[in-house]
Amino acid sequence: MNADHAAVDLSARQGGFLRRDQALEFGLTRHQISHRVKEGRWQRIGKYGYLLMDMTQPIDRVRAAVAGLPSAVASHQAAAELHLIPRVPRGIAVVSVHSQTTHVFPGVVVRRNHDLAPEDVVELEQLPTTSVARTIIDLASVVSERHLAAIVDNVLATQQVSIGELVSVRDRVARRGKPGITSLRAVLDDRAPGPGRGTTLERLGAKVLIDGGLPEPEYEYQIPWEEEERRFDAAYPGDRLAIEWDSISWHTQLDAFQSDRERDRRAVLHGWRILRFTWADVTERPDHVVVTVRAALMANRGL
Repeated sequence: MNADHAAVDLSARQGGFLRRDQALEFGLTRHQISHRVKEGRWQRIGKYGYLLMDMTQPIDRVRAAVAGLPSAVASHQAAAELHLIPRVPRGIAVVSVHSQTTHVFPGVVVRRNHDLAPEDVVELEQLPTTSVARTIIDLASVVSERHLAAIVDNVLATQQVSIGELVSVRDRVARRGKPGITSLRAVLDDRAPGPGRGTTLERLGAKVLIDGGLPEPEYEYQIPWEEEERRFDAAYPGDRLAIEWDSISWHTQLDAFQSDRERDRRAVLHGWRILRFTWADVTERPDHVVVTVRAALMANRGL
């Protein structure tokens, strides 16, 4: 493959962009590169390199910026789109670079940070991309608190991330004056495990149990026999009784449905029972929830 063909092939994988050092590695001389620019075949992009073909899609611009900017990663709305996180606008090209550098790139929002750790970056579609947890943390600086709460509830309901992961990243990067940290703290603290907390359904379910005069369960209880970190929404460990609040957005998915049934079977084999309640149960039949849980506890205790 000759140098021009190799350059075009690589640029196609980089959103139409080619760095100067890459062109030189293919054997093109500085004079040949300048000639292609003068002819209009290549378009110079600042000091980074050249555009060999139009970047027609936002993802192309993200790929070009990641290829051209030092240590750039897809972040914020671009990362949310790659992770398929709901309720985040699509088609916004955003990358993050280290805060000690200042860069611009055509058609791309370039954000700076100094606290991006290696564990905050994953690879999606051959692009370095902020993890789901880090993406949520970053989005806090560009959306309203109400919007952030809706995003968080969605990723928790679909189990793309746990509240513990979000809190861990938040605590690591939090600092006075960091954009979005106040709303982020409010949203996550309101959803941390505990009475009246968690997702909206979990908070309502916890309130139904307490208001119904039942003993307070343990929230986000680690399943004893699971090697992976999997948890029941609530549990009475002494009675080997677990409670799962089944949200429509999560439990209507086929894979999730199958996973729930497998979890129920394993629970029975370990002497546990699982009671599942829906949004309708909690909001329309709270007395039924209370009566059912109380009956299960009394049966376990031989009352």
